[in-house]
Amino acid sequence: MTKRAFITGATGFVGGALAQRLLSDGWELVVLVREQSQYTPLEKPGVTVVFGDLCQPEALSAAMEGCAVVFHCAALTGVGHRMDAFHQVIAEGTCNLLQAAGLARVQRFVYVSSILVYELTENVTEYTESMPLLTSSLDPYGRAKIAAESACLEAQREGLFQVSILRPVFIYGPGDRPGGFLPTLLSMLKTRRFRLGNGGYSRIPMIYISDLVDLVDLVDLLILAAEHPRADGQIYNACSIDSPQWRQLTTLLCEEMQLAMPGNINVRLVGLMAVAAEGLARIGLLGILPISKAAAKLLSYDARFPTDKAEQQLGYTPRVAFRQGVSECLPMLRECLNPNAGSE
Repeated sequence: MTKRAFITGATGFVGGALAQRLLSDGWELVVLVREQSQYTPLEKPGVTVVFGDLCQPEALSAAMEGCAVVFHCAALTGVGHRMDAFHQVIAEGTCNLLQAAGLARVQRFVYVSSILVYELTENVTEYTESMPLLTSSLDPYGRAKIAAESACLEAQREGLFQVSILRPVFIYGPGDRPGGFLPTLLSMLKTRRFRLGNGGYSRIPMIYISDLVDLVDLVDLLILAAEHPRADGQIYNACSIDSPQWRQLTTLLCEEMQLAMPGNINVRLVGLMAVAAEGLARIGLLGILPISKAAAKLLSYDARFPTDKAEQQLGYTPRVAFRQGVSECLPMLRECLNPNAGSE
């Protein structure tokens, strides 16, 4: 395989780590960025920066010429976006990229999806890659990811190129951007906007960045998805070796950052709020969904997403436990908490 790759989302947390990983391994990169993005760190030997947008596909195919692999890491995340924007950027954007990749005759397409595609139910604790997909919620992110996955698998069935899909849990680690999982949680703890559901005894599935993209270890899930012959047409969960309870995670953060522990909220109340919000959205009275039924379940159910399939088929081994991972994040989190502390 030619070591030349096209990456979307390279200005983000995962895409940025992937770009660094591939460069260190001798790959040539073409990275798709928006002109308003902070792309200066990507301007280095071996990287071609291309300005564009997934919603404007005209130039995508030409930019991919000569690339063996497409790593599609870009997505619309966070709250405050209109529901139709998720479909436009994630679902339609992926279709645009797939079409361009077919015209450019790439060999492999690796798509970073999400565990929010699963239909979570109260009496199920483990979700393997063959479990049913989300139907009971209007969650715009999860639904858009399902549509994008479907388009990827259809391209694979048509023989356009090989496809692999990863479904990571909450990703964290040093270098995460504002809006990322731990920086957002810390901000909510600081401003007293976070509450523990029923005491925080359900687990929060997490993956440390080096268990997804590792600059040292060659057994790195994104690279395995691109290069391993058994990964063709396959979907893999991506999760670290253990997941803490919400109470464990927030206690660790509050102790380290000297913050007050959050209070509690009844998860049934959260579920009712999500049902009401989706009801209003369904009849067109809400364009932005503050919370979905799928998100409410993920925050309150004790769900696990085992990586047995990736371990058995690809030889993948997650290594980082949450206490080690969070410990590595503490300098970054302290800077997030006090951004001006080192400027005096």
